[in-house]
Amino acid sequence: MMPRMKRIDSQLLILLVATMLLCGCNRKPAKTKEQVMQERLTERIDRWKTDMDKKCRKEVEDKATVLTDSTIIANAKLNRDTSFHNLIPGRPTRPDYKPPMDSVPVVPILK
Repeated sequence: MMPRMKRIDSQLLILLVATMLLCGCNRKPAKTKEQVMQERLTERIDRWKTDMDKKCRKEVEDKATVLTDSTIIANAKLNRDTSFHNLIPGRPTRPDYKPPMDSVPVVPILK
């Protein structure tokens, strides 16, 4: 019974070593410094492009808003109904002012 046990242990050991070798061989190679720099450069360029896109869109939206608002205001001023201006009455004429007649003569208070 003893030789069979050694046989199983040695087979298990060989299987374990083979598994470790196969797992060790499937590792991806480490990235080089140039690859890391290239990836970071690509990320920065992508970030810059998105920021520029947002900035340009904001500028276009602001200009479109100003243009639209000024067009709406100009149309409102042109299409304004001015017929009611004739209905506003003018200023009334000043009444004639006649000072009251004072029958008491003016005399100094202190003599």
